[in-house]
Amino acid sequence: MRDQLRVLKHGLIASWTMYSAYQTWRLWTFTWLSRLLIQACFYALIGRMLGSQQQVDYLLIGNVVAVMAIDATVVILISVGERQSGTLALMVAAPSTHLTVYLGKGLVNLGSGVAASTTAFLVLPPLFGVRLPWPEAALVPLMILVVGVSCYCYGTCVASFVLGFPSARWLALNVSYLVLMTFCGVNVPTSFWPDWLRAITSVLPMTHGLAAIRAFIAEAPASTVLGQLALEVCVGAGWLAVAAMSFTRMVRRGRRDGSIEFGG
Repeated sequence: MRDQLRVLKHGLIASWTMYSAYQTWRLWTFTWLSRLLIQACFYALIGRMLGSQQQVDYLLIGNVVAVMAIDATVVILISVGERQSGTLALMVAAPSTHLTVYLGKGLVNLGSGVAASTTAFLVLPPLFGVRLPWPEAALVPLMILVVGVSCYCYGTCVASFVLGFPSARWLALNVSYLVLMTFCGVNVPTSFWPDWLRAITSVLPMTHGLAAIRAFIAEAPASTVLGQLALEVCVGAGWLAVAAMSFTRMVRRGRRDGSIEFGG
């Protein structure tokens, strides 16, 4: 466990060094954060056009949480980039599981996503007349973090499959977070979809976490909120388990045929 934590720490330090080399706080605030805030506002304005404050509330809260998923799934690009740069073999040789290395490399992006989503949650609702149950609403960023970790595990799993097809990394990233935004209750309730599709969405990250946040804001019973959060944690753990198996399979095959050295 000590080796795992040490590698995780150094992976985080390395990723922060690379991230801060091209992303200053000014650049992050006035380009990336502002872009995500504008995206959330765009959907909230659709609710305004529909003439329904209820729609404004639904769309704004959904997209405030969804902006986090964009950053969380960037781990797909980071993981595939390691193979393209030829450092995958070195990462596999680390004194820990290779999954730990990958998890550490993208934590900065996860933090960026949670920070952006939390900022949107604090700034945008007053602008659109969305009422929040303060001071209890201060717990929502913690729920956003739970959803972010779940989405990060999902992105790591997708990355484990895309490693064999590096040229598809951008397609995989865009499809991954768009699937979450489309089917997980961000803009339309999950009840809108047919039963078979709802069954699939129930094992996607953000579905239960977003439902928990909506229930919390609506002042639903604590059992409802905690139940949905527990399901979100289980979903994230499931995606992480699949990622671990997929990475192990990829590494074993790469060691066997020598393809682990190739950038693809």
